[in-house]
Amino acid sequence: MRVVFLLLTIITLFSTSLYAQPKERISTERPVPAALVIPDSELASPATLSHYLSAHTTSRKEFVRQLYSWLVWNIGYDVTNMYNPDYYKDTLDAALKTLKNRVGVCQGYANLYYLTCKEAGIPVHLIGGYTKTYNKIDNASHAWIAVQVDSTWYLTDPTWGAGVLNNNKFVRKPVDSYFLVAPSAFVQTHMPFDPLWQLLEHPYRHDEFQEKFLKPVTGRAVFNYRDSLSTYDSMKDDLLKYQLVINRIEGYGITNQMISHELMYYKNLVRYIAENRKVAAANRAIDDFNRSSNQYNRAVNLFNEYVQFKNNQFKPSRPDSEIKEMVNAIGRKLADSRKGLAGLDRGEVAIRGNISELEESLGSLERKVTEEQAFVDKYIRTGKMFRKSLFYKTTWMGIPVN
Repeated sequence: MRVVFLLLTIITLFSTSLYAQPKERISTERPVPAALVIPDSELASPATLSHYLSAHTTSRKEFVRQLYSWLVWNIGYDVTNMYNPDYYKDTLDAALKTLKNRVGVCQGYANLYYLTCKEAGIPVHLIGGYTKTYNKIDNASHAWIAVQVDSTWYLTDPTWGAGVLNNNKFVRKPVDSYFLVAPSAFVQTHMPFDPLWQLLEHPYRHDEFQEKFLKPVTGRAVFNYRDSLSTYDSMKDDLLKYQLVINRIEGYGITNQMISHELMYYKNLVRYIAENRKVAAANRAIDDFNRSSNQYNRAVNLFNEYVQFKNNQFKPSRPDSEIKEMVNAIGRKLADSRKGLAGLDRGEVAIRGNISELEESLGSLERKVTEEQAFVDKYIRTGKMFRKSLFYKTTWMGIPVN
């Protein structure tokens, strides 16, 4: 008996249309320093890019600086696929396509930045949310980066740093305004779905983000994002981790479809993980049951061999110790089988009936084995000249005498 394990793969974190480019820039934005000239041979993957930057920079800050500069100077916005979220299938796929084609949507920019930093061991997170341009909520979700440099968390958006869209055409205008930005400033235009990624002790609610300018929050309990982030990074239980994400998102309000979509994604993810765990538990129970059943079947085979040997009056002759071991070995197999059953979840519907049947069979064979162990002990205690008589039932007036 075998239950097929339910394998559910969540393709990508942000599956809505990804397009969140400001329409134009103001003249006071800081220009981006020239980027390193990186050989094409080092641009095959985020890993090769990361290794090159590690070899040509001397600190984490210089690493993330050169990475940002290279991205905004060399990657254009993929206008063709900005409304085609299925084109970028997952984190690595988006990064590889962005490297290969030298264009990408925010997924491509952010995923490439994320994987390159991760390969170098730099603390980094990929953030999903939505944006605000000129006090108006943009109509699509967006992706950016949280990165830790010198023990401080900053936010970076290489997509917005690369340029603008003008009449659905990408215009490269690299600016430094979206590189290593303090969370309190970044939240004026970028709102993560999960308030944890505001990286603020007083996160804003989603309805507050709609205001023209976000004023400091007062009269609200401190949100210890450092502890929450540490817990998030160390948490091994994905089900609990994602449930906490759901709780945080719901706690800060659902004000648009993008938030609803993200919330539904995590709820589905939690449901899929829970279902997978149920199926995995059922499979483990079935595997354990099968092992117990196999031990029982081996015991049956050994018992049948013993019975055949006994029916031949223990011919051909064997040492007494070997005969005793024959029945004792059967007993050990049965004990192993029963031990396996003891640890099974009796509430598992798929094998509940099978457990009862196996227990009944075990009990029946255990009784027979106990009888045969007693017979063998008596056989060994009996003198060799009289042993043959033990294989015959002798009665006196209908009462067994041997």
